[in-house]
Amino acid sequence: MHKRIASVLPLEARMRVIDIATGSAYFAVELAAVNPTLKIVGIDVSERSIRVAERNVREKWLDSAISILKMDSRRLEFQASSFGLATSFLGLEEIHMNNGTQGLRETFHEVARVLKPRGYFCFIVMPPEETETPAQRLECEVSSYLFGVTLLPAIKYQEFLRGAGFTLVKRETFYTGHKLTVEQAKEEIAIACEQISKIYGIKTKSFDEVWKRFGQEIEVNGLGHNSRVVLMIARKNT
Repeated sequence: MHKRIASVLPLEARMRVIDIATGSAYFAVELAAVNPTLKIVGIDVSERSIRVAERNVREKWLDSAISILKMDSRRLEFQASSFGLATSFLGLEEIHMNNGTQGLRETFHEVARVLKPRGYFCFIVMPPEETETPAQRLECEVSSYLFGVTLLPAIKYQEFLRGAGFTLVKRETFYTGHKLTVEQAKEEIAIACEQISKIYGIKTKSFDEVWKRFGQEIEVNGLGHNSRVVLMIARKNT
């Protein structure tokens, strides 16, 4: 999915790109594969994620194309008009879960500031109101339960865009159909319960609490895993 989405973005030769909440830098790596001339900066607040991202970049021999920096998306340490394009693959949802809607609002304004006039902001989200299967619905509900914050509807992201001076020019839905088995779901939830507190410093639910609430439904329907996401491509107005 990362590669398919990267291939439809408005990339230009030698464009400077910032990847917001880059996580393990998987999307940044795909961007570099699609267009090797890009200069990409991946930022994240998590020290643990930064270490993983740096390792992934080194393993792909992309050190000259991708830089990884520890940075808060609400206070980007770059001059105005530094980038032609900004991206985020499900990272905005993590920013929301850590910093609330105000943190997202600040992030959108910061992205607008560091983008060049008419620059693009391309991000991937998972609006809960658009789920189509029980497994997809459970994916959203489990994520919200783990972080203690409900995933935002698409209309809220559009609101943030307008407020920061962007116009939404395209939106597209991508499917993988990927659904975890019961055993895979248990493993994924257990890892999430352990890592969320380590990566973000958030007190989250235990595996037993999560499974008590959702286990029976997961056993019947499985658990979606990035199975349906929405790409929004917006352009800075000035």
